[in-house]
Amino acid sequence: MYPASFVYLRAASVAEALGFLSDGSDDIKVLAGGQSLLPMMKLRLATPDVLLDIGGLRPSLGALSVGAAGARFGALATHRTLLLDPGVAVRYPAMTDALRVLADPQVRARGTIGGAVAHGDPAADLPAVLLALDASVELARSGGTRTVSLDDFLLGAFETGLAEDELVTGLSLGPAPAGQAYEKFEQPASHLPLAGVCAVVSLAGGVVSRARIAVTGVAGRVFRARAAEASLTGQEPAAAVVATAASRIGEDAPRPLSDIHASGPFRVHLASVLAERALRRAVSRASEGSS
Repeated sequence: MYPASFVYLRAASVAEALGFLSDGSDDIKVLAGGQSLLPMMKLRLATPDVLLDIGGLRPSLGALSVGAAGARFGALATHRTLLLDPGVAVRYPAMTDALRVLADPQVRARGTIGGAVAHGDPAADLPAVLLALDASVELARSGGTRTVSLDDFLLGAFETGLAEDELVTGLSLGPAPAGQAYEKFEQPASHLPLAGVCAVVSLAGGVVSRARIAVTGVAGRVFRARAAEASLTGQEPAAAVVATAASRIGEDAPRPLSDIHASGPFRVHLASVLAERALRRAVSRASEGSS
């Protein structure tokens, strides 16, 4: 199927892109990597009046900065660029876990981190990792900029806090503990997760001092498994404790998704299994990092 007719615009600068967005006269969709938007347009699930291509802005919106104090990823940084960055692998190993199993080489080469967040797909790998790592989203409009936590930015299935006149310009992370891991069970054709879980844990004296667990593919948005986090915090991460925490994943799942690929209860079950695996690997990495 061919997409519906649209007007194509290509921005020569961030300022020009924001000017197009602030006009407000048409239904505009921003094209970054296009790995999610273009298939939706071909199926006419998205029918924008105007397609605004910002791919030429990669020099200004694609830079990475990773260090001990945290990281900033330009919105147009591709998945492949992130996967090959040694700083990401060292500081944020859960991101590397996810990037290795994200879609296929073609999508990793073109897809962008900003597009992955702005798209609001409830079954996407990176948003779960970024949520567990407490990421913030940088947004720009003609009148200025603002920063919002990813947890507040993600509202529902393909629904975010991005205003019509705003552009995602980057994402930022604070320093993160070594105890991180991402696990997923994918739908074989799309490689999207039927369920995916990212676990981030900090250990102090052999006890879990902090835990953040994020789940994707299970509900209408990526979500924090707060009951599981609370069950783990303050405990020694023995196998039984980890298993108990993982079993509580479903308590925070808002209306589990059900479709031809998997039922809601099955997705929750998958998430529990994956959470246990992710937590075990995260604890192992945390122990290695503190030894």
